[in-house]
Amino acid sequence: MSRSGILAFLMAGMLAVTASAQIGPEIAQQHARRAGDRLAALTGLRAEGRILIGGETVSVVATAQRPGRLRVETTTPLRHVIQVTDGVNPPWISHPDTQGGAPQDMNEDDARDFAVSADFDGVLVDYAKKGYSVDYAGEEVIDGRRAAKLLVMGPRDEIFFLWVDAGTHEIVKRLLYRTRGGQRIAVETLYKDFRPVGGVPQPYRIETLANGQVVYVMLMDRMEANPIIAPGTFARP
Repeated sequence: MSRSGILAFLMAGMLAVTASAQIGPEIAQQHARRAGDRLAALTGLRAEGRILIGGETVSVVATAQRPGRLRVETTTPLRHVIQVTDGVNPPWISHPDTQGGAPQDMNEDDARDFAVSADFDGVLVDYAKKGYSVDYAGEEVIDGRRAAKLLVMGPRDEIFFLWVDAGTHEIVKRLLYRTRGGQRIAVETLYKDFRPVGGVPQPYRIETLANGQVVYVMLMDRMEANPIIAPGTFARP
C-alpha cells in the first residue's frame, strides 16, 4: 500500500471512530429534548400503584421533587417500609424488622441505586454535568422496536447500559450488575406502557429481572404532575 493509501486508511478509521463517539451524546440529547419545555415545567410527581412480587401484592406510593428528592412507601398487611432521599444527605430506610423501624442509612449499593432513581430527569439529561459519560454500543430490538444501546459510566465508577427507543427516544431498558453473596447478578429493568403525565411520557409498567428471571412487576394506577407536597416529606425523623 502506498503512503497516500495508508494515510487515507488511517484517516477513514479516525473519522469512523469520531462519528461513533458522537452517536451516544446525540442520542442522549434526543432523549433530553423529547418533551421540550414540558420536562422543565414538571417539578414534582406523585405515583400510586402496586408491586407484584412472590405472589404478593404490595401497595406503593412514590413522591418525587426536583432536584433529587424521592420518597417511596410500600405497604402490606404486615409491614410498612419507607425509603427516602432529600438529595443532600445519605438515603435512608425505615423497616419494621430492623431497629424497630428506626431510620437507617441504606447500604452502599442500594443508596447508589436509589439516588439514581431520585434523579428527576434521569441520567441522560445534562449527563456531562452530572459526571456521566455516554458511549454508543450498537442497536438492538426491544419488544419489537429498534433501540440504541448506550454504555454509561458514572462519577462513582458505576457502569450500566441503557436502551433508548429509536422512535420515542424514551429509555426502555436498563442493565447493571450487582454482586450478592459472591455471585454476579445481571439486573434488568424494563420500562413499558408510557403515558403522558404533565405532557411528559412516564412508564406505567416497570419489570425487574435478575439473571433473566422476573423478580417483581410494578404497575402504576395513577400519576399526578406537580402535586402539593407537604413540608418535611423528605426529611429524616
